[in-house]
Amino acid sequence: MSTADKVPNASALETAKESRHRWYYFKEAFSPEIVRHAISDATLPEGAVIYDPFSGSGTTVLTALQGGFNGRGTEVNPFLRFVASAKTTNSRQTKLTSAFDRVFEGARSNALHPLERFSTFSELGEASQKRGKWLFNSSVLRAFGGAWAATALNDPAERTLTQLAAIAAAMDAANAEKDGKCLRFKQSWEETRYSHTDFRNALERRRDEMLADCLETEAMRSGSASIQLGDSRGIMPNENFDLCVTSPPYLNSFDYTDVYRPELFLSGFVKTMEELTTLRTMTLRSHVQTKWSSPLASDFGQHYDETMSRLDAERDHLWNRRIPEMVQAYFEDMSSVFLNLRSKAKQSASVWLVVSTSAYGGVEIPVDLILADIAGRNGWFLREVTVLRYLRRVSGQQWHKLNNASDGEGPYLRESLIILDAKPRLKGKAKRG
Repeated sequence: MSTADKVPNASALETAKESRHRWYYFKEAFSPEIVRHAISDATLPEGAVIYDPFSGSGTTVLTALQGGFNGRGTEVNPFLRFVASAKTTNSRQTKLTSAFDRVFEGARSNALHPLERFSTFSELGEASQKRGKWLFNSSVLRAFGGAWAATALNDPAERTLTQLAAIAAAMDAANAEKDGKCLRFKQSWEETRYSHTDFRNALERRRDEMLADCLETEAMRSGSASIQLGDSRGIMPNENFDLCVTSPPYLNSFDYTDVYRPELFLSGFVKTMEELTTLRTMTLRSHVQTKWSSPLASDFGQHYDETMSRLDAERDHLWNRRIPEMVQAYFEDMSSVFLNLRSKAKQSASVWLVVSTSAYGGVEIPVDLILADIAGRNGWFLREVTVLRYLRRVSGQQWHKLNNASDGEGPYLRESLIILDAKPRLKGKAKRG
């Protein structure tokens, strides 16, 4: 029987209802149940360290902490690191209630916000006037600005929690929402006319969720959590880990930094477009929306060689001619990550990796199989590759090319779980003759 039998699919939809995970929904996250299943499989000792080199919104770190273990993470996006840290922050209900009272008072101040005339953040921005579209109505931004200023009056833990709630409420009252690789304007957003009232109502809902979830549990008090800001291609935590559960950016030309641009500016982690551009160049090379250094390595195994040969042949038909270099750069980056992970793994450690295949120019990229090959070349022993679910994310034109069919059916991309071990798992000792 496969280790991954009964592992749930990678969807994070259920996290919208789970305690603490729901404080900021991250569509690209994987299910906390995968982390729980990995913990159960590993039979971890007390005080075990569970690590995620692509921490994102903190699914692994938070789930580890909720299980009484030590959660560690690395995340290059400062806003997502902030989200993950906030989800692992504790506060007493009485103290958090008082903190929110101050924030609500601030939200009623209706002060000018510095982002109102910046880019497309409000109807007052020059770019907004040219496009006829903007992310926030000024009334929402001003209520957010007053609330944000008031968070500074709170103690550190309550400041973190109220700041996360304020950002989440602002996004609830935004004119656009995340949709795949971009921000898409909500239907009838102009008629809806979001205002300071909508912001305060959203903030109230966010407050109620936090108050309901903020009680410290015995398990969370027995562990610890920390997420370092940085690039997992170059840095690792000081501690060796017992288990790693992660999901790197998919090879789908999805620029997560750009999609979370509003939150980066609202939180003040990014203040200029130049700073945003710099951050985008620090991310894993999984998209072509920014310039990055050309890859050098290509010794990634037979699956890679066969795929790249087919992809190079389709270069003239690709929507961007840099896609073959992007694919090569992605696997070069992941090779560095596997090598770094191996250097920090305990002897009994394992890695659970959720990934998705992709397709360009009618060529399917078997990301799971290629990563399994690369991991083996960096000191890991492959236990298994298991399909979690199939995703119909290829365009109709891609389906036709890949399947050579006129009925528009398939093929489906797949989301897979790769399980790696620092040393091979032997089923039994060999008998002596």
